[in-house]
Amino acid sequence: MRRNERQLSRSASTSSQPFGSHRSRRTHDSGVTLIELLVTVVLLGLAVTAILAAVQTTTVASAIDEDHATAFTWLQAASDEIYRSDRMPCDTNARADIIAAYDSYAKTAPRPTKWLTTPGAAIAVTNVQFLGKPNADAEYEWGNSYCLEGGAYVNAPQYTQRVTIQVITPRGLVKTLQMVKGK
Repeated sequence: MRRNERQLSRSASTSSQPFGSHRSRRTHDSGVTLIELLVTVVLLGLAVTAILAAVQTTTVASAIDEDHATAFTWLQAASDEIYRSDRMPCDTNARADIIAAYDSYAKTAPRPTKWLTTPGAAIAVTNVQFLGKPNADAEYEWGNSYCLEGGAYVNAPQYTQRVTIQVITPRGLVKTLQMVKGK
């Protein structure tokens, strides 16, 4: 009978401890260490930095793309103004006057609304070339000295001019358009 009493007292002493508690639990904490916390903070910082860099790149790219589209719209409007204007007769000695005349027409094109108060945006006619050929056997090409007007060339088809228009955006981007102006 003594033996049964001992077994009962052992089972009573083990059953008085809460379920799942162990002596090793008191010596080992299952929380987060300082190194784990630092690694987590660094990884989250890198992720946030990468996301912010991507957002900034997207914003800048979008603004540049919008500048290109606005510049092209302004170039189109200027080329329409030059197209509607009278063709300037060519004279290789007065080429600067031809450029200045077409430039004044280009400047009548409406300036983009978003650039009305922004300094740095500009439009200009930068070059005018004439279609011609150096001799009768050569192919036609663009040049500064092919002015075939007047005299025997009164009805010549070489009255074609290539006008180069350039826009500079407020960010310093340069967009160029070449148009052909005929008789």
